[in-house]
Amino acid sequence: MIFPFNIPVKESEKDPQLPEKISRELPVIIRHLLNEFADQNKAKKLLQAQRDSNEALTVKSHSDPLYRFCGYLMSVNDVTGMKMGNKNISPRAPRLYLYHAYLSFMEAHGFERPLTLTKFGESIPKIMLEYRKEYRKVRTKKGYSYNVELSEEAEEWLPSVPECRDFTSPV
Repeated sequence: MIFPFNIPVKESEKDPQLPEKISRELPVIIRHLLNEFADQNKAKKLLQAQRDSNEALTVKSHSDPLYRFCGYLMSVNDVTGMKMGNKNISPRAPRLYLYHAYLSFMEAHGFERPLTLTKFGESIPKIMLEYRKEYRKVRTKKGYSYNVELSEEAEEWLPSVPECRDFTSPV
């Protein structure tokens, strides 16, 4: 079972005696865990299975925007997919550059503190591994190229040109 701790509890629902109650129950909890997991290998296997489960990935994607963003990435066979990009490229091209897509995702969902380019680039390989998606990069004359593209579902938050109703071209 996974407990998400990113959901604040309302003041009216907080139990002022909670720390005291937990401290009274700790010996019982520890004794139960020691009995349940007397075999350390069994405990380790169960912990790893839980850590690598879809449930854990779902919790992470609800609590960390980068996990949710990576859910919109799909691996392609060759490394002719997206490039990394940076903040100095203007105008933004979120369909071409991973970092621009991430910034667009953050803005579209109201997240105010995106990762720096360096932190973003360092974090993606680990998360893609957790999603069991291949993530490779190749150095080209114009920087790195990656074997990922945005899925069709990304159109939900990617910037687009507004549609005009009843528009007729003057030509």
